[in-house]
Amino acid sequence: MPTTLTEPARMGKGAISTDVLRRFLQAYWLRPENALWMALRSQTLAPYALEEPSVDLCCGDGVFMFLHCGGVFDPEFDVFQSVDGLARVRDDHVDMFDHVDDGYGPIIVTHPVGQIDVGTDVKPTLLEKAHRLNLYGRLIEHDGNDPLPFDDSVFQSVYCNAAYWIRSIDGFLRELRRIVRPGGRIILQVKLDAMRRYTLGTFRGALGERFLDIIGRGRVDTWPTIASRSQWEERFRRATLTVEEATPFITRTHAQIWDVGLRPIAPMLVRMANALNPETRSSVKRDWVDLFRTLLAPFNDPTIDLFNDAGEPGEIQYVLRR
Repeated sequence: MPTTLTEPARMGKGAISTDVLRRFLQAYWLRPENALWMALRSQTLAPYALEEPSVDLCCGDGVFMFLHCGGVFDPEFDVFQSVDGLARVRDDHVDMFDHVDDGYGPIIVTHPVGQIDVGTDVKPTLLEKAHRLNLYGRLIEHDGNDPLPFDDSVFQSVYCNAAYWIRSIDGFLRELRRIVRPGGRIILQVKLDAMRRYTLGTFRGALGERFLDIIGRGRVDTWPTIASRSQWEERFRRATLTVEEATPFITRTHAQIWDVGLRPIAPMLVRMANALNPETRSSVKRDWVDLFRTLLAPFNDPTIDLFNDAGEPGEIQYVLRR
């Protein structure tokens, strides 16, 4: 059956259910700026049911899709409970989430209605985490720079929120066209290169390389495919994909909140939180989530922008067809 979203996710543009934001904050509480971004991403995707057969490309640990599809975790669960390499995050740009403990088991209160048929990712540890959510029918280890391991015209719904990570973008887009059925839908959420202008990297001369390295941890270098809106749409044309709808959902304001956020101190916050006894951790987390739910409420809107000269959005959702 098609994936069905819960009613809280079915909000119109300009408003996101505070319950949806709370659920993302509970999962990503030590990176509240990421929780806001994912809530905005989920709301923009919400009008489109992922009809079967469906594939979530570069699905990671599956937590975003689980929450998007209406799943509810126990408040005690969050993504920071199974991490590693915290001492090397800042200097070596280690991905703390590329790790899974034997006892990793998300506490699920409500399962999503429906299922995503296939999920792919390049990291086996993330796929193992996704497996424990019971959301995906199949999980396949795959590098998005390589041809997709599927026959032609297999999927009715193709979703990816990580295309800007792909080095071979023209080949990737041709592959998306190949695997989607006639009449099917491809949904891509992509970063635009305006993001570079919305970061503190524009003040490199004043701030210095060390400051920017601590703030950014090399993230921009891992976006080889970000481009302007016109460049993305030219890529789609070359891949013979038609843009059915384009929806901006990350404004300059959102991008600048996210640019720094709690990123520089996140590894230390995770170490402190995970050193607490369960009762104290739960109490601190509850108060933290309540606070950030209030602080982020004014930005809980994909259209809000505090700048008069905002320019292009930071991220945009494209709905594409063959």
